[in-house]
Amino acid sequence: MEKILFKILILFLWAGLFAMPSFAIEETITLDESTDFKKETNFEFAFDKPKKILFANAVINEFSPVLNFQGTYSADIQEDGSNFTYPFIIEGGGEVRFNDGKSSFRAVSNFTRNVDKLDNKFLGKLSDVYYEREMAPHHKVLIGNSRIPIGIEGGKSQYGLMFAKRAQIADRFGNARALGARFRGDFGHIDYDLGGYSSTRSLQDVTDGAEFSGMINYKPFYDSEASILKDFKTSLWVNTGVRGSGYTVSGLGAEWRYDKFLLNAEYAYADGSNASKYRRDKSEGFYTTVAYNITDKVQAAFRYDVLDFNTEKSNDTVQKYTAGLNYYIIGQRLRFSLDYTYTQNGSAIKQCDGSSIHFMTQVMI
Repeated sequence: MEKILFKILILFLWAGLFAMPSFAIEETITLDESTDFKKETNFEFAFDKPKKILFANAVINEFSPVLNFQGTYSADIQEDGSNFTYPFIIEGGGEVRFNDGKSSFRAVSNFTRNVDKLDNKFLGKLSDVYYEREMAPHHKVLIGNSRIPIGIEGGKSQYGLMFAKRAQIADRFGNARALGARFRGDFGHIDYDLGGYSSTRSLQDVTDGAEFSGMINYKPFYDSEASILKDFKTSLWVNTGVRGSGYTVSGLGAEWRYDKFLLNAEYAYADGSNASKYRRDKSEGFYTTVAYNITDKVQAAFRYDVLDFNTEKSNDTVQKYTAGLNYYIIGQRLRFSLDYTYTQNGSAIKQCDGSSIHFMTQVMI
């Protein structure tokens, strides 16, 4: 516990350092009497934005360091006993943007990920390792290892979730990263994310098989500036591939944002799945969320979440009711969250019904 508290203290010291206003340093280097090479390096240290080090007259135009922390104190209270845990994530790395203005490279490692069961533990620690290039305005190609779009919430970063825990379909079907090539872009009304990947996770043996994963989002009222439905969008997605006996997960969803309100819903059906690990079961689930911004920094949210773990069996459905508060001190970069979840388990599930409380701290340098 002392080691954990020490790491958290170090992170907050870094947070205080990087909360300083932006500043710049300019230096002149004289190579010889006939050559005057001027190099300007700008350091942008505004805590509400990613940190940047800007280079002039160099192949690399910009470097952004990455240091993220997320810790969740969890108290699971059930009829047969209670369990208290504090899982946390520490990630570090960086992203460089090249001076062509169209390409970048990102490498981030999860230092706290458990890789004991993996053959290659070094690669298993890596989260994002990819090269991205703009092919045309609003259209990019990405090559490497990244989080793939298996569902709306399943494809979101851990640091962008509304609650401390993902919805059940997002966690079981969509919480995955894979090595491959993907194409992303938008046409205004429509945006897309389509790609082919290895079906092996954690950058291990890539000979297990291949998969396709894609999502298309459509905004039917995109041009209706005065409409309250301007930011309403619908989504269709699919993830299908070869691993074991094969798998296909598909889903659809919708999201509506207006003023201080947010309302969303997502349904998914899986004939086998391949998120953090491969599963053969046929499953289906649904969640819906309503959220309201009480102030610019405080958000209240409620979610109903249900998952049938095996549609070919009875009484193995889990329903969860979650109420939460988010305090965005500096957006997602410094945030506290408090969630309460009540869980109802089907009679075929050995675990008793119960409650859980999650208090999350998030710092992104």
